[in-house]
Amino acid sequence: MDAHEIWPGLWQGSAPLPGWRVSQAGFHALVLCAKEYQPDTSLYPGIQVVYAPNDDDFSRLPTREELKIALDAARATTELIQNNRKVLVTCRMGWNRSGLVSALTLYLLTGKSGTSCVAQVRGKRPKALGNPGFCEVLSRI
Repeated sequence: MDAHEIWPGLWQGSAPLPGWRVSQAGFHALVLCAKEYQPDTSLYPGIQVVYAPNDDDFSRLPTREELKIALDAARATTELIQNNRKVLVTCRMGWNRSGLVSALTLYLLTGKSGTSCVAQVRGKRPKALGNPGFCEVLSRI
């Protein structure tokens, strides 16, 4: 499985193959951030699925709607981690949309600045958060 631990209980990676692998890897929840990959929960048995479909457009800032989707997913992820659940946040490649949710989750968990949260995600997940619009928004918190 292509995933890195960002913070205790918070993992970030690419879209996992359907089946029991996610559960067998010890995850309790899966966050699906790729707009183009929002499969039925039955493809991931034994796992709570959080849907957070977003776009990864490098040419613009995320919209209010997209930020709300990411923040709602981060809130759900934060709650799961605070309840000792292991969460895998994903998008197609596991870099940007998942990175946005991971950084927002770190912010909610730690209160650190958005810039610090971006650095944490990048330090743990190579190639993460290359989307300049996501980083600009995160730098404002």
